[in-house]
Amino acid sequence: MKTLKVLLIGAECAPFVKVGGLADVLGALPKYISRQGVNAATVVPLYQSIDREQFVLEEETALNVETGVGPMLFRVFKCVDKDGILHYFLEQEKYFSRSNIYGEKDDAERFFAFSMGTLELAKREKFDILHANDWHTALVPVLVRQDGLPFKTVFTIHNLAYQGLCSRSLSGFLKLTPDMDALIRQDDNTMNPMKGGILCADYVTTVSPTYAKEILTPEYGVGLENVLVQRKDRLIGILNGIDVELYNPATDPHIYVNFTNEWEKKLANTEALRKELNLENGPYPVIGLVSRFVEQKGIDLVAEALDSIVELGAQLVALGTGDKKYEELLFKKAGKYHNMVSVNITFDPVLAQRIYAGSTHFLMPSRFEPCGLGQMIALRYGSIPIVRRTGGLADTVFDAEKEPNGNGFVFDEPTVDGLLGAVKRAVAYYKDEQMHKSLFNRAIASDVSWDSSAKAYVKLYEKALIS
Repeated sequence: MKTLKVLLIGAECAPFVKVGGLADVLGALPKYISRQGVNAATVVPLYQSIDREQFVLEEETALNVETGVGPMLFRVFKCVDKDGILHYFLEQEKYFSRSNIYGEKDDAERFFAFSMGTLELAKREKFDILHANDWHTALVPVLVRQDGLPFKTVFTIHNLAYQGLCSRSLSGFLKLTPDMDALIRQDDNTMNPMKGGILCADYVTTVSPTYAKEILTPEYGVGLENVLVQRKDRLIGILNGIDVELYNPATDPHIYVNFTNEWEKKLANTEALRKELNLENGPYPVIGLVSRFVEQKGIDLVAEALDSIVELGAQLVALGTGDKKYEELLFKKAGKYHNMVSVNITFDPVLAQRIYAGSTHFLMPSRFEPCGLGQMIALRYGSIPIVRRTGGLADTVFDAEKEPNGNGFVFDEPTVDGLLGAVKRAVAYYKDEQMHKSLFNRAIASDVSWDSSAKAYVKLYEKALIS
């Protein structure tokens, strides 16, 4: 069988440009599927923030793209990373020579143009499978189907809450046929790219088996549950992994003391984290939180529960940015407990790694969580997750008191009482050093790599090819 050529298409890819978890997936998955014999490449827009010299980008022949408003030129650059993965970058001055990755008024037009440019690249380089990700590239399967292009398509939903709703006037820019325009219509004036990707891709995946079931319900389907039910036989939940070579406590250059499963070295990281953040040294569990400070992540629950968390004898170290009201709420509450709580309103990747390595526990009280990477990094660094049972959290964290393979603490309801019940149990375990140590060993032995998920994707690509 010939080598499969797969192009992963997205708005961000680590280490070149990263805003969220999507970048981690595009940065890691190609490496792991290439080890399964796939010829994998990625493509992202060439944003102003991408350092052309640092990544040694070489220019290729430009692409001419026919849009509904006339021809558009894309300059093409590429580089090969240390793992031998080819990365393409499409430069379009009008749309991507700006300081913001997202949040521009013309985001839909920007990413539609990028999707059209990507299709020209895919034709030229003769890819077999186009793997589009989230609403930004959801129009790729739509245009492949409309124009009868010789590709099979996989579309991955990383977060169904962001659907890219935009004006139907962009239908002309995309040169959509009336049939396709009707297919991705939200209402008379609005187009829904996410809906288009779901209806037109050969296969639709999402980032955990539990989230794949959840999004078929009105509670999690964000208005698209009926559309997803139509494609139920082509909808598959494949759990994300993390790049265990990148997230490795034995080699991580940012943490205080490198370790594998040495308990004493883990404790040394905890002590150093307390010292850096001016927290009292003592027999306290340190609960880490690295998150966007938004309602989805349950930050309001954390703020409300903070007095009780401290009363239980636990310290909290939080890092993140987000909605101003949640930033202020948490920061204000933390002011009462200078030596027990540290809230850091900033984006600091180095401190994030130190929190994973130095915290004894890691808190994720999400209202919904398609996959979640934080709990997996925490497990890799021997920090015991305390999570709400939803999405990928339910597929990776198993309750220490209820399951033989327990590696964390799980609660069901997104309430302060639910959260505090789990924290209380975690603190009780922590007070018994033997019990906590055995939990630490189980956490650190959890398989959070991309290996089995990469195999599942390769199987899916092969299935798509013959479908």
